[in-house]
Amino acid sequence: MACIYEIKLSTSDVIALLAMLVSGLSALYARWSWSEAIKANRISLLGYRREIYDAFFELKMHMVQKAEFAELSEVSKFYYQPRNAKIHLPSALADDIQNYFDACFWIADIHKKFGGISKDSKTECKQHLEAEKALAPKIEKEFLKLLQETQT
Repeated sequence: MACIYEIKLSTSDVIALLAMLVSGLSALYARWSWSEAIKANRISLLGYRREIYDAFFELKMHMVQKAEFAELSEVSKFYYQPRNAKIHLPSALADDIQNYFDACFWIADIHKKFGGISKDSKTECKQHLEAEKALAPKIEKEFLKLLQETQT
C-alpha cells in the first residue's frame, strides 16, 4: 500500500523556504567568519607579544653577561618595549617588565656615572641588581605561560 501525499506550495511559500535556506547559510558563514577573525587576532597578538619577549630576552642576556657593567646603549634598545607591553600584555606582567627595565636602566646609568665599579657604585647598584635578578625569572615564566596560552 503506497501512500502518496501531494504537497502544493504557492509561490510565496517557495520564496519563504528559499529565504529561510539563505538565512541559515548566512548564519553559518557569519559564525565561520567570526571564528576566523578570532584566530587572526590571536596570531596578530602573538606577533606583538613575541617581539616584546625577544627584546626582553636580549636585555636579560645582556644583564646576565654584564651585570653591574651593563651598557646604557644596550639597555636603551629596550626602551619602547615596556610601553608596548602595556597595550599587549596583562597589566601585572607589563608592570613587572617596566620595573625590570627601570632596574636595568639604573644599573647601566650608575655604571656610566661612576665610570666603572667602586664602593659607591656597588652600594647604589645593589637594590637594582637584586630587583633585576628577582624579576627576570618571574617575567620569563609568566611570559612563556602567556605565549603558550595564546598559541592554543
